[in-house]
Amino acid sequence: MQTGHGNLPWDAPGYLDDDIVSLVRGLGGVAVIAASHPHMFGAQLSWSREFGDVPVYVNALDQEWLPRTDPVIELWKEHAEPLPGVRLIHVGGHMRGSCVALTADGTLLVGDTISGGLARDWVSFQRNFPRHVPLSPAVVRRIVDRLEPFDYDRLYTLGGDEVDRDAKGVVRRSAETHIHWASGDFDHLT
Repeated sequence: MQTGHGNLPWDAPGYLDDDIVSLVRGLGGVAVIAASHPHMFGAQLSWSREFGDVPVYVNALDQEWLPRTDPVIELWKEHAEPLPGVRLIHVGGHMRGSCVALTADGTLLVGDTISGGLARDWVSFQRNFPRHVPLSPAVVRRIVDRLEPFDYDRLYTLGGDEVDRDAKGVVRRSAETHIHWASGDFDHLT
């Protein structure tokens, strides 16, 4: 994510070589690093070292998944603002400390917390992706409720899916349908 106050690799790739470093330096370097959940922690300390020991933001609920402690790690809880205009929001779900990043222009980067769907303008909520285990209705409601105070119009997932308009409405509608089906409200249709 590029901002006027520096760049933030969100869910930075686990691979780092001279070509990637050169490309990122050409884009302005790195000011801070953050990841949506522990599955993306892989190389964040290597990225930090390469760009001058920049801070690495980690939700405190996922601290147990860090491979080691390090002075560059900054633990946070409900919300954090690693760069002006960039907010990290804890929503839980996929992992206890799962979070999303909200940019100043209303773009929501969700990692695996919210996943894309096969249908256009649809998202889903999974606990375990390889096994297609959905999140419970209560957890989906918590995610949507925690996002409610924030304005966002676009959404990008870790898998490359995007909602390019009315993302907040898409999340709300998808969550309501998920909650009703997972609660058994439509069992009579099956």
